[in-house]
Amino acid sequence: MNIAILVGRLTSDPELKYGQSGKAFAKFSLAVARTFNRNEVDFINCVAFGKTAELIAEYLRKGNKAGVQGEIRVSSYENSEGQKIRRTEIIVGNIEFLESKGTKDRYNDNQPSGAEVEKTSKPSDDDEFPF
Repeated sequence: MNIAILVGRLTSDPELKYGQSGKAFAKFSLAVARTFNRNEVDFINCVAFGKTAELIAEYLRKGNKAGVQGEIRVSSYENSEGQKIRRTEIIVGNIEFLESKGTKDRYNDNQPSGAEVEKTSKPSDDDEFPF
């Protein structure tokens, strides 16, 4: 079983891109406080696909609080210096837009605040996306 559930704040605005087939994907990072020491924070990289990615890019901004459910994916690649780089990230399955940090007035009334976004379909071909 590979399930991750996180609640945190976005560390920057989401980055929306499109793969070669035109399918959207959004990358963002969540600052998540640790359970036993609330003064320590982990920065968790997340990736969403399809309509979920587009909604995240449209409505979430740096500082917004979000609840993410997904699966952990570990990948590796070789950089230009020949070093093997490992990356761990959450592939978003569901996301819930929670309250924002002092930015509620910046968005219009049709923002799905507190609404759960539908489940993301996984990419059909991982090679399509450059990460």
